[in-house]
Amino acid sequence: MRTLYVIDTCCLIAFFEDVFKYAPNYNNSNQLSSRTKKIINEAIVSMNTNIRLSIPSVVFIEIHEKWLTTEEFLRKFYYEVYSKLIQSDNIEIKPIDREVLENLINLDGVLSDHDLHDKIILASAMTLDSPLITTDIDIINCVSEFNIIPTTLN
Repeated sequence: MRTLYVIDTCCLIAFFEDVFKYAPNYNNSNQLSSRTKKIINEAIVSMNTNIRLSIPSVVFIEIHEKWLTTEEFLRKFYYEVYSKLIQSDNIEIKPIDREVLENLINLDGVLSDHDLHDKIILASAMTLDSPLITTDIDIINCVSEFNIIPTTLN
């Protein structure tokens, strides 16, 4: 049986810290556990794994808005992060579809003051009924309180 995890923007950046440390606005405050690093790495590099990783498309929009501000870093990101992700059979990029939008609407009362990118990422995890890799304490508390997805990892 395959296990599907959804990952948020900060955790994807934390995993590729060696690339993002050269980005404008980089902040290394998000630390991943060794277990989570292993899960992400296995999804990216292993051919024989039961682990899959879903990256909501809004993650790339957020990265583009906040970090891809120079042509040099845009190229670095493309070759050292994006190309690795799209070449892996275990990685999917999750579009914002109708189900995600419906779950986003359901989150409005729960995380009404939260960043829209993060709510879309959580709505994607809800749609897939998958654990979310995140370090966002508000989302972790929301998941713990309302049991809207199986669990969070960080």
